[in-house]
Amino acid sequence: IAAVGKDVKIPIEAKVIDATGKTVMPGFVEAHSSAAMSQSNETNTNVPYLSVLDSLDPMRAYFDDARRNGVTTVAVVPGNNTMIGGQAAIIKTGGTFLDAMVLRPNAGMKLSLTPPVQRAGGGRGRRGGGFPAPAAAATPSRMGHLASLRHELEKAQDEVKDADDSDPLRDAIRSMVNGETPAFIYCNDAMDVGHALTLIEEFKLKPILVLGKESYRAAPQIAKAGLDVILDSSQVFWEADDRTGKDKRIVVSEEFRDAGVPFTFQVATSRNSTTGNNYLWYQAATAVKYGMPANDALQALTLLPAKILGVDRFVGSLEKGKDADLVILTGDPLAVNTWVDTTIVNGVVVYERSKDTKLKRLLDGNDSQ
Repeated sequence: IAAVGKDVKIPIEAKVIDATGKTVMPGFVEAHSSAAMSQSNETNTNVPYLSVLDSLDPMRAYFDDARRNGVTTVAVVPGNNTMIGGQAAIIKTGGTFLDAMVLRPNAGMKLSLTPPVQRAGGGRGRRGGGFPAPAAAATPSRMGHLASLRHELEKAQDEVKDADDSDPLRDAIRSMVNGETPAFIYCNDAMDVGHALTLIEEFKLKPILVLGKESYRAAPQIAKAGLDVILDSSQVFWEADDRTGKDKRIVVSEEFRDAGVPFTFQVATSRNSTTGNNYLWYQAATAVKYGMPANDALQALTLLPAKILGVDRFVGSLEKGKDADLVILTGDPLAVNTWVDTTIVNGVVVYERSKDTKLKRLLDGNDSQ
């Protein structure tokens, strides 16, 4: 971005995009997703030497959908069904070749405090690789899983102190325990959050908490620790009151907002999710429905996730010197009848609704794919 404002010098050769009557805002930043990966690695629980970059294909439909939905930056992070899932990367959604899309290659590492499901059968169980579904599954104990994770962190900590150990396969996990790169810590429930806060203090981790919906009970502890979080895609659900036995509605975003915890959103990747949960704007609109100020919700789609990921000097707002990542919308960003009209990544138009043949077929009811 060379300049922002009403009275700026415009080069004679500049391309003009008429956005009269439309909304121009920073591109959405998705702080946590594994959907861009062509193959997930959740059958091996301890793989700190792997990187999601080895499993990214710019031609995947995910990137078309991201651009169609105004997402210009995404943190691709290994899935939650693991222990140490490997290295994350922050990439732009526009581009033909992966090397040109990478904003930050080693953007942190996934730690999961929820015991992974150990799958039986299925020829190593690689999903999407033509193998049959596993016939049986067993889950290790929570404390056993936590003990194994602690052992790996202690081992990495000792390796940091040992200057003679130069195993490149261990560099990423040593970088994490050394506080150089973040730890994406998945906590399914409030008990996991308690363990996470202990590990953060003990190993001086640089945490990014990725929360399951039942983690809302730990909101006060998270607020006290001064941490930002990435919410579960299910913001609203019902559970039985322990005292009365009656069902009560839980609004996760409301719980964290009342506790004073800054948060951003993620979208659902499960086929069993509701359609709305697949969109970042819908997550923000849901939070607004339950009392979140609209401006705060929009920041939770743009600048806040950029800050959480540590890339806010590049993306997240429209300022001179930042990357020219913009989305042009037909109206209010949080309105159900608003469409993404144009998406721009690094100053290049990567999506135009007028040229979206797939969307046109869908709306015309003639999509045979």
